Amino acid sequence: PKVTGMVSHPPLLGTQGQPLYGAAGARGRKGVSSAARRRLYALSFACVAACCVIYVAVASQGVAVERRAVELLGEGMDKIDAKYLTAETGDGSDLIKKLQQMWFVGAHGGKPEMKAVSDEARELVAQLVVAPFPEEVKKPISGKTNPCDDFYEFACGSWTEENRHKIPAYKSSVGLAWNQASHRIRDSMEELFKTDEGPVGTYYKACMDLDHVNKQGAEPLKPWLAVVDGITDKKSLVKAVATFNKNNIDNLFSWYVGRDPTDDETRAFFLTQSAVTLPDKTYYTEDSDEMKGHRAKLQESIGHLFGLIGREKPEEEAELVMKLETDIATALDDRVVSRGDHGTVVTWEKVQETTPDWLWQEWLEELTSCSDSPDGGASMCPEGGHPAVLATGKEGGKPLLMENVAFFKKLGPIIKTHTTEAVQALMRWKLVHSAGPSLSEEFLDSLVHLQKDIYGIQQKSPRPRKCYYSTLDTTAWPAAKLYADKVFHRPNMAATSAMLEEIRTQFAAELKVEGWMADEDREAAEDKLHKMFFQVGVPTDAEGKEDWPEKTTALEGLLGHELYPNEMIGDRLQIQEGLRDLTRKPDRRKWGGSTPTAVNAFYGPTNNGLWIPAGILQSPFFDVRNSDARNYGCIGAVLGHEMSHGFDDNGRQYNARGELQDWWSPSTVKGFEKGSECIASVFDSYSIKGRHVQGKLTLGEDIADSGGIKFAYKAFEASGERSPADRRLFFTAFAQTWCEVDRKKSAATSVLTDEHAPGKFRVLGALTQFRPFAETWQCPQGSPMAPKDGTRCHLW
Repeated sequence: PKVTGMVSHPPLLGTQGQPLYGAAGARGRKGVSSAARRRLYALSFACVAACCVIYVAVASQGVAVERRAVELLGEGMDKIDAKYLTAETGDGSDLIKKLQQMWFVGAHGGKPEMKAVSDEARELVAQLVVAPFPEEVKKPISGKTNPCDDFYEFACGSWTEENRHKIPAYKSSVGLAWNQASHRIRDSMEELFKTDEGPVGTYYKACMDLDHVNKQGAEPLKPWLAVVDGITDKKSLVKAVATFNKNNIDNLFSWYVGRDPTDDETRAFFLTQSAVTLPDKTYYTEDSDEMKGHRAKLQESIGHLFGLIGREKPEEEAELVMKLETDIATALDDRVVSRGDHGTVVTWEKVQETTPDWLWQEWLEELTSCSDSPDGGASMCPEGGHPAVLATGKEGGKPLLMENVAFFKKLGPIIKTHTTEAVQALMRWKLVHSAGPSLSEEFLDSLVHLQKDIYGIQQKSPRPRKCYYSTLDTTAWPAAKLYADKVFHRPNMAATSAMLEEIRTQFAAELKVEGWMADEDREAAEDKLHKMFFQVGVPTDAEGKEDWPEKTTALEGLLGHELYPNEMIGDRLQIQEGLRDLTRKPDRRKWGGSTPTAVNAFYGPTNNGLWIPAGILQSPFFDVRNSDARNYGCIGAVLGHEMSHGFDDNGRQYNARGELQDWWSPSTVKGFEKGSECIASVFDSYSIKGRHVQGKLTLGEDIADSGGIKFAYKAFEASGERSPADRRLFFTAFAQTWCEVDRKKSAATSVLTDEHAPGKFRVLGALTQFRPFAETWQCPQGSPMAPKDGTRCHLW
C-alpha cells in the first residue's frame, strides 16, 4: 500500500545528435537553409539598428552582446555573415544564444516594433536547436514557444495542439510516452489472449462473449444480494460485512496485511479508513455548485442502478447511501495526513474502545474463517482458516496497527446514527459499483454516465479493449508470465541494470558533499543507498534467477465461462494470499500489487528496493537503438526518480533495512525540511481551473523528480563526451515523457487526488530548479525557466 510509483502512458534513430555546425568559416553553415541565411542577414541588420532597444533589458549579458552588435554596424555583410554564422565552439551555441536573447527580449520588452525581430529569431531558434533531433522527437515540439518561457509547451506544444481534441471518448486523458508503451503491449498481447488455453485465455473469452453477459443481466449478483437481504441484526450485519471483505468489497472501513514498519522480519495486520465513491472528500463537503452537481449525479446514478437490480424504492435507498457516504467522507483523514500515517500499534481491546459500536471480534472471526463463497465458487481458503490473523494484537501474535485513528473514533457515532437499512443500502451500492464493469451493458452504460460527470469520459470502452484490461487485472500474473516469455526483449534488463548502477554512483557522490547532512547521517544514507536492491524486468531472487510467485499458476483450472464469478475468484485469491502472508517471513523482493506488464516503476520504503517492470523497458522510454541522450532523459530520469524516493519526505523515515526509524539527527532533519518546504512552495504556485496543486501532497514525487533529473543528467555526462545538442535532446526527452492532454474534469480531479503533480508542472517544477537546464538552453537569468541564482529550490 505504501509503494510509490511514477504515475494516479516507427523505427527509432540510433545515432547520437551531431554538432549543429562543423569547422569554422564558410563550411560552418551546415544545416542552415539558404532561406534561413537570408532571413538571418536581415535579422542581423534589424538587430543592429535596434540594438539599444533590444538589449537594454538583458542586464550585463545583454550589454556585452549590444557592444558586439554595435561593433558590427559598419563592417558589411560578409563580416557579419562570418561572425554570426560561425560559433566559436564549433557547434552553433553562440548563434543560438544570440537569437535566444533577441527572441526573449522582443517577446517581453513591450515594444511593438520588435515583434517582427522576435518572430524571426523564434523561427530560426526553433530550426537550429532541434535540427539534430530524431524526427519522432521533433514532431511534438512547438516552435511558437520560447523554451526559456515554458519548456513544456516548447517540447510538447505541437503534440498537445494536435491531440487536445482527439482524446478517445472512452478515456479521460492521453499521454504521449505512456500510451505508446501501453499500446505496444496491448497490440502484442491481444492475439496471445485469444489463443491462450490457460486462465488468461479463459477469462478473456468469457469477457468477450457479450451476448452471454447481456443475457445474464443482474443474475450474477443474486447470491451476494441475498447476503445483504439476510441481515437482521448487528451480528448478521458484521458477518455480512466480513463476507464482502473476503471478496474484496469493503464497507465502512478497510484493512490489509503488510510489512511491520518497525521490523523488517515481521508482517502486521492493518486497519485503515474506507474509500468512498467520489474521488475525494472535497466532493462531499464543498458547498460549491460544481460539487453539489457531482453529488446530485451520484445519487441519480445510485438510484438508476438500484432500479436495475430490482429495488422497489431505488431513489429512497440512494438517498440513504448518499447521507451515509457523506458522513464517512467527512470523517476521512485528508490525503496529506493519511500519506504520512504509518500506523499505531494497538490491541483489539483498544480498537473496540476506539470504535465501540462495531463487533470487532465477531468480524475478525468471520474474516479468518473458511466459509463457503455465496456464489458457490472456489473459496481459495486454506484448510483451518487463518488462526494467525485471529491472534493479531494479542500476546505472542503478530502486530495489529491502526491507521487513521481519528477516522475510527468518528466511525462509531456514524454507525450508531445510521440505520441498518442504510448500511444495507451502502453494501448493495458497493457491490453493484464494483461488479458493474463485469455485468451487462445496461450496467456499464449507467456507470459511464457517472464517469462522464466526474472525469468527462463520453462512452464505454470498446469491448476488446475493456476485456484486455480486465484480463490483465484479474489474471495479472499468468498474463505477466505470458508477456515475459513471448514478448519482452530481455537484453534490455542488463542495459537498465547498468544504468541504475551509474545513477547510484552519481547519487552516492552527491551524498558525500551534501551540506545540510551531518557526517554520521551522510554515512547512514550512503549505506542505505548501497543496500538498495533492484528488480529489473521480471521477478528474480537474490542471485538473479527468475523467481515467479505462486499466483502465476494459482488460477489454473479454476475459471470458467461466467465472467463475474471469474472476477470474484480472482479477488478471493488476492485476499486469501494476503491473509496467508501474515505467517510468512517478509520477502523484500516480492512484487506485491505490481506485475512485469506495468508501464511504471516503483520504490518500496519498507523494502528499500526498486521495481522496474518489463512494461516500461521499451520505446519511447528505453531502446538500445536510441541515443544516450534519449535513454538517459527518459528511463534514466525514471530510475533516478525511484531511487530518490528512498530519501523523500516519506522514504527518509525508513532505514537501510526498510524499518521505520528516526535515524537522522535534528540538524539534518532541519536542513531537509528547509529544502522540501521550498520545493512544496514551487508546486503550490501552480493551478488548474482555479485549484492549486497541493505541494505537501505531491512533495514526495516532486522531490523524486528533482533528484531523478539531476542524477540521470550527471550519469549521462559521466558516461561519454556530450555536445550541446546532446544535452538539449536529454532535456527534451525528459519533458516529452510527460506530454499529456486531459479532459477538464479529469485535470481538476487529479489536482485534488493525485500524489503526482500534472505532467506540465512536473516538467516546469523540475527543470526551473535545475541550473544545467538553463545553461544548456542559454536562458537569460530571470526568464521563466531560469530563476535568479540563489533562488532555486532543491535538496540534492
